[in-house]
Amino acid sequence: MRKSCRLAQKTALLVAAAGALLAPGFARADCPAANRYSFSFANQAAATLSYGSSYTYTATSTALGNQNVTVSWQTNGVSSSVVANIQLPAISNLVTDGVATENLVVGGIFNARTADIGAGTNVIVTTITFPVPIRDFTIQLNDVDYASNQFRDWLRVVGTNGGQSYTPEMTTPFTNNNTGGATTDASSTVEFGPRATAPILTAQDVAGNAASGNNSNNGTLTAVFPQPVTQVQLRYGNYPLMSGETTTGQQAFGIQSLSYCPMPQVTVVKSATPYATGATDPLRFDIPGSDVVYSLTVSNSNSSPVDVGSLQLTDLLPATMTFFNGDIDGTGPLTTNFEFVPGSSGMSLSSSNLAYSSNGGSSYAYTPAAGYDASVNGVRFAPQGAMAANSSFTIRFRTRIR
Repeated sequence: MRKSCRLAQKTALLVAAAGALLAPGFARADCPAANRYSFSFANQAAATLSYGSSYTYTATSTALGNQNVTVSWQTNGVSSSVVANIQLPAISNLVTDGVATENLVVGGIFNARTADIGAGTNVIVTTITFPVPIRDFTIQLNDVDYASNQFRDWLRVVGTNGGQSYTPEMTTPFTNNNTGGATTDASSTVEFGPRATAPILTAQDVAGNAASGNNSNNGTLTAVFPQPVTQVQLRYGNYPLMSGETTTGQQAFGIQSLSYCPMPQVTVVKSATPYATGATDPLRFDIPGSDVVYSLTVSNSNSSPVDVGSLQLTDLLPATMTFFNGDIDGTGPLTTNFEFVPGSSGMSLSSSNLAYSSNGGSSYAYTPAAGYDASVNGVRFAPQGAMAANSSFTIRFRTRIR
């Protein structure tokens, strides 16, 4: 019993913390359809709401159950919240895409045109809030358009998470978008930024450029945030007067549906086991010259994958350990200085995906010498591929006690 306790204590001393870093991926890995939460106002009963209240709706996932989503508003400069004789906000068929039966309709009449959509004057701000960070948020909006001497819908879509602010990928059914393609299309009444001439728009902005029927898809757009967000703001205004306009009129847009994925939840467990370098070598942790194999087990315990290229695993070695840059299992089947056990993760790891540090992790540009190299005090692994939901993999490498 004493020996077991001593080995456990030694193991704890030899194991330093390992960490996994999730960064924005090069290729997005969507969650399985059954794990995606969805909600549509098309399925809700008609209702008159209030800009002074907040409302909680239930998004549903086939596999994961329900999660609440909260919608609230801030308004400034709204002289009337009645549009087409309907008190807004409302769940109504006043605005749809021609397919859905209802939308959450937001709008009114402003005291004047909006000078700055990012400021708080003559703006209606719709805020959608989630109880935890979520990813791949997708929302469909309808009836963004323009009528001379009435309104030029101006909408800014912003996602936030803590101090981070994100720009969505926005598209219409007619191929115009804010991601580097055509920002306008003859069939669409939506014009995207970035745009340097009037209407001046950022990449987070859309504006109406022609009239659309209240119940058509000409003014429809879809916004997607691949990044993790806890809130999405829809800032809505009436673009400043231009082209001989002199008046301000009633305006509205619709929120039809939203969906999103849960965040992947990545954890790392590091353990150590003694390694015998010869048939008569003792399996001990407490003798200088003994070899130890470290195992880093990475688990994604949530129902969403980890994006391609977004997972990096770093491990700083204790000062008492020397990295072994040789065949990890000697005469065994492996020929690399590591062992990778992919499990059901769908990932891979090659020697080119490893990097080494000799300065405590400040940089990973060191080239290790063959055999035991005491200068290596940090190792970085960059597994390739998208890590599947609810999966794990293990990386092993060898060291020696000094």
